Amino acid sequence: MSYSTSNKVLSLEDYTLEKPGSTFKVVEKPVPEPSQGEVLVNITLRPVNPADIFSIGGVYPGFTPASLPAVVGLDGVGVVVKNGPGATAFEPGTRVVAAPWPTKTGNGTWQQYVTLPEAALQPVPEGLSDEAASQFLVNPVTVYGFVKTLETDNLIKNGWIVSNAAGSALGRMFITYAKHKGLKTIALVRREALREELLSLGAAAVIVTGEGVDVEAEIKKVTDGEGADAAFECVGGDVSGIVKGLRHGGALIVYGAMAEFTFTAGIPDILFRAVKVRGFWLSDFLAETPAKERATVVREVFEGMLEGTLAIPPGGKHFSLEDVQEAIAEATKPGRGGKAFLRG
Repeated sequence: MSYSTSNKVLSLEDYTLEKPGSTFKVVEKPVPEPSQGEVLVNITLRPVNPADIFSIGGVYPGFTPASLPAVVGLDGVGVVVKNGPGATAFEPGTRVVAAPWPTKTGNGTWQQYVTLPEAALQPVPEGLSDEAASQFLVNPVTVYGFVKTLETDNLIKNGWIVSNAAGSALGRMFITYAKHKGLKTIALVRREALREELLSLGAAAVIVTGEGVDVEAEIKKVTDGEGADAAFECVGGDVSGIVKGLRHGGALIVYGAMAEFTFTAGIPDILFRAVKVRGFWLSDFLAETPAKERATVVREVFEGMLEGTLAIPPGGKHFSLEDVQEAIAEATKPGRGGKAFLRG
């Protein structure tokens, strides 16, 4: 299979959270050669995820290159163009995703070509668009992991689950998958305009937060005074109302920091009501999943994506690699629809 002799790379030259995108340089490098057991993949499409923004800021532990410049990008879809010695699982031309891509060491998807071990790749099933497939790892596998965490931690008692920032792409996906799994999502959002959409996706209730809203009381009202089994939190700041809205022995599961890197909650709820606080990080979930079970995770996630239980929101805007600043601006725009993508 023919391919370019040049690899266009978005090279991160310095970390910044103030103006993400301003410290990239588009450079041309030689296309890497796959080593023993490796495959060369031409990456064609990548979504811009919040974790990518944190990588650019130097605060994401899933991106820890030894030095800069380096390449960010946690998600993407591509095509096999060449097999290294001993790699035989994928014919050239096969669409693939990775679980994971080699982003941690600074060799992420925001470039055109990357080599990685054959075992890290998964073929994309027919019927799944490039836009959907490019989002395989960060959101669908995370949502799948959320439900697995609820099950393995034995947290499901009454089935009520709070989801903060429920209007995000991941939040929408959680609503549909949670309903499929028999759970009842209480969606927390900041805009009234999202209410009907999230209810139509399957949310059992929508609470519009803001000044004067008693989140604890609203959760208790929805759950007939029982409180929710768990809450997935990704915003930061004052989460005391959410914690108070959990049942005795419930859990606050933190998976992001969209607004602040700290949060506050009352000690009595944790001390006297046995409310647990734990984190969820996709890298740990994948690392802790035995190799023989990962094939099941991949199969069930792809099935959910095809069936719509792990529904991918409608596609957003596409940008070239050279337009990375515009892509990041779109990805961080409040109230945007769909993802921003880097193509090419």
